[in-house]
Amino acid sequence: MIALAWSGDTMVVMLMAINNEEIDNVTLKQASHFFKHDYHDRGMIKWQGYYLSDHTEHVNKIAHEVKHANQRVRKPEMAPELIAKILFEAYAKQDTVTIQLNTQSEQGIIPPMITGVVKGYTDEAIVIGTQFVPQTNLWWVSKTP
Repeated sequence: MIALAWSGDTMVVMLMAINNEEIDNVTLKQASHFFKHDYHDRGMIKWQGYYLSDHTEHVNKIAHEVKHANQRVRKPEMAPELIAKILFEAYAKQDTVTIQLNTQSEQGIIPPMITGVVKGYTDEAIVIGTQFVPQTNLWWVSKTP
């Protein structure tokens, strides 16, 4: 039996004896001739069928997220006093709020809005849902119906 393996563009022929039978030189020459003259490696084409549906689904999900991230729009800046008033009322009534942070990525992408119930606050941060949001990072706030 002849076992074949590839490493880059190099073909390696491995000989294996089955049932104690030796492979003769004619068989080796035929195999060598076939791979030198007749066999044409299709390169990456042979791998294209291996993309799994999970991989395709993940790629589509990432593309969808990137598209939506690029479409986010900066809300108008609110005065800190108005932000504090809305958050205090929401905290007292356990209302849900939506906030936008005054940050963005190096590529100019605005982070997604944060929505949740105002659970509390510290001297430096507001607790919305399970997130601690620094007060200095608040840009826009709205009560969510």
